[in-house]
Amino acid sequence: MKKVFYILSMLLLAASCEIPFQLEQNGKARIYVQGIVHNGEVFVSTQVANPVSGKQLGQVPVDVRTSFDGDRFLVEAQADGLETASGSTTVPPGPDLEAVTARTFPIDTLTVTQVTFKLDHAPEEGEYYGIRIRRDQHLVFEDGTEKDTTSYATPGYILTLIESGSFNLEDFMQVSFDGTFLGGARYQPLTMITQKQFRENEYTFYLGSFDAQLLDAIRGRMPDGDTGAAGGDIASGEVGRQKDKKEEIKPVETHTEYTFTFYRLSEEFFLFAKALFQSNFDFLSNMGLIPANFTWSNVKGGLGVVGAVSSVTLGPYCYDPLPEGDAKEN
Repeated sequence: MKKVFYILSMLLLAASCEIPFQLEQNGKARIYVQGIVHNGEVFVSTQVANPVSGKQLGQVPVDVRTSFDGDRFLVEAQADGLETASGSTTVPPGPDLEAVTARTFPIDTLTVTQVTFKLDHAPEEGEYYGIRIRRDQHLVFEDGTEKDTTSYATPGYILTLIESGSFNLEDFMQVSFDGTFLGGARYQPLTMITQKQFRENEYTFYLGSFDAQLLDAIRGRMPDGDTGAAGGDIASGEVGRQKDKKEEIKPVETHTEYTFTFYRLSEEFFLFAKALFQSNFDFLSNMGLIPANFTWSNVKGGLGVVGAVSSVTLGPYCYDPLPEGDAKEN
């Protein structure tokens, strides 16, 4: 199975193209702004972005003003000697979920849980969502010792090797905003969801699926650390988890609980996050395998993003597998 994952991951990374472009060497310093409102709470960070060459400025005091005009969130940043930077976004309503259902069942060598979120309406084009899946495990070992762990799961869509031909990295657009408005721990990936991943008003995914394991195989062969370049205090998100090199003894008993945070994203936040996801693959452009990625911004007179997210948290839910051959409905 590991060999299959390796072959598939290499094939997925082996697209080749050439795009000529020129870098603007002589520019001017600008204010870099990241302004996000999340469930009414405002988070803003600023930096001075210097050009590749030309006059370089150190960090200078930046005056930031935020305001709301109905459902519009506005940010304006000013500093002596620099152009005023400003941006705005429409704050989306919170996701209105009618139901969350789950079913656990065996397939091939896996035991997977199918989870369905049912919205109060079918998303339209231009509606963007996201999900974060927290997994808390209580482990018991042969010697009687116990351990609690927290990790984050990737929602999957493919159950078998036969279906792997439909694997698409865009189904796994993930970013991790470490230690900031959506972060906290080192790696807490937010997976973005578009209209195409809904069937009418239902979003269905799997826990422990084949493609989630394939994605881990791809991550394991990518450079260590944060390969993207978002700038500011919001990191662009690590492609792979920080893995403990030490092998652990397999536990004799486990109890697992999942907590879901479901997000509605403004268009500006989605486009920024998508650009950050793509920046994680910039090392491939250095090898000539994919086009170079360029930063997305909706800030006038400067750089960065002004965006908004609304969220609800559900759970914890227990989806511990039953004996082989059984199925469990929640």
